[in-house]
Amino acid sequence: MDTDNIYGTNPGSGAHAGSPAAGEAAAEYSALAPGAMDIENDIHMTDERGRTNADDEDDEDNEEDEDLVEDDLTILTRAWINERGAPDILEYEGAAIENLMELVDFQMQRIPTQPALVANILKMDVDRVKYLVRSYLRTRLSKIEQHARHYTIDPVYRARMSQAELDYANGFVDLGDKHIQRSFLDQLPPHLRDVNDSGIKGLDMVTKPDLDAAVFCRVRSNVGEFQFEAR
Repeated sequence: MDTDNIYGTNPGSGAHAGSPAAGEAAAEYSALAPGAMDIENDIHMTDERGRTNADDEDDEDNEEDEDLVEDDLTILTRAWINERGAPDILEYEGAAIENLMELVDFQMQRIPTQPALVANILKMDVDRVKYLVRSYLRTRLSKIEQHARHYTIDPVYRARMSQAELDYANGFVDLGDKHIQRSFLDQLPPHLRDVNDSGIKGLDMVTKPDLDAAVFCRVRSNVGEFQFEAR
């Protein structure tokens, strides 16, 4: 590398590295910027791309963090799409939500300390994650409200819900029962007050999700020949 160009001398002026003119230019530049004379030493510590080993280590750590965040974001995005398309409630992705909300809190603390442009980009990214989480949770709550009693009775669905969702479903059922009882059940004979009865002429009073509803599927991996079960 041409040291004359580093110190700002003109190659066409005839001042070479060993000439007095080059020495005077270097001395003058050193007096104006004392730290500039260390540039040549710093260059030898970098690789061909001009990056130090410390930079590479920082990049590796950042890439690992980005991969982790991308995995959580991909998991939650896929769960959100599946939840909106499935007729019943699916497995709760609590780990992905927890990781993303921790990232949101961290980014919110960084925003006030960043320049305006960077702050706007971070704010937009945070809003995007918040929208995804809110839409995912609201979709699940809508399903819980539609079939709360069935989800609280069936152990399979109870295992799919978070503790907060399960508490919400139980509270929703209790409120519904109290409203029905005060409205008209108290006026009926005791043997007609059961809201969980399913033996009257084969009619089930507990509503269930329609598992025969049409859904969209996307094949993500080759599974060979596959036959859907007839329903």
